[in-house]
Amino acid sequence: MSRVTTCHAAWLELVGDLLQAEPGTRGFPHARVADLLVASFGAACCSLNTVDRRWVDRVVGGWPVGYLPMAPPSDFRPDATTHPLIRWYAVTGSAAPQVLGRVPPEVAPAAMAAEWTAFARPHGIARQLALPLWTGAGMAAYVVSRPDDDYGDADTELAALVLPALSALVRQHGVLRDLPDGSGDRARDARLTERELAVLTLLGSGLTAQAIARRLHTSPRTVHKHLEHVYRKLGVRDRLMAVQRARDAGLLPTLPEPPRGGVSAGPAPRIPSPRSGDHLAGR
Repeated sequence: MSRVTTCHAAWLELVGDLLQAEPGTRGFPHARVADLLVASFGAACCSLNTVDRRWVDRVVGGWPVGYLPMAPPSDFRPDATTHPLIRWYAVTGSAAPQVLGRVPPEVAPAAMAAEWTAFARPHGIARQLALPLWTGAGMAAYVVSRPDDDYGDADTELAALVLPALSALVRQHGVLRDLPDGSGDRARDARLTERELAVLTLLGSGLTAQAIARRLHTSPRTVHKHLEHVYRKLGVRDRLMAVQRARDAGLLPTLPEPPRGGVSAGPAPRIPSPRSGDHLAGR
């Protein structure tokens, strides 16, 4: 069996495991995902990076464990505006995979790219491919790194195939993360899968099937199929009865009290523009 076939089979197994998993059985398997990414792209390591609204880049996980420093040297600025890949995502708002060496100089001038490469090369991460999980007011991405050989078209094409499923699984985990304590046990008692519980949770938030599909990176038809399963397992016939039954059973949080005076929170601020003086500021 070829390496490509083996990797495809492993990705299908991962997706199937997470979609059919019982709720609350484990956290998101970042290490398993990282191992698959390293194998799929012939990389030396994989990291999970987050960038907050203040442009601070943090490595929240690295695999193999111990390969990467989890904090930058004391004399290195943790300023994400100097990282070409992060500049690319902040400026373009793209949700597609990107290779470090393909970031155009209009986004990351040659001097900036050279400065970052000089820092990265001793750590064996001079060549990088990012798979963004979300962008906007901050960002998160898996980054696979190599010391020398750069990523080519075949790598970016494979990343484009993997990313939608990976993003959907991460989004599903994010939906379930803040559910009430014990909801996983109650969902298992109702024989709901994690995917069905995620759909039910978003339904309880007032989202339509089309909106749920966008949130979970799937199709409205698939969402309707999940809802059919949820209705049958809860013994109801429509969305209103399903949400009420789920709240009564402790599967979903109770509705919050409306804010006094009808004042609602405003939209989250966007990532700030690069530092003043950069020619791309003020986008």
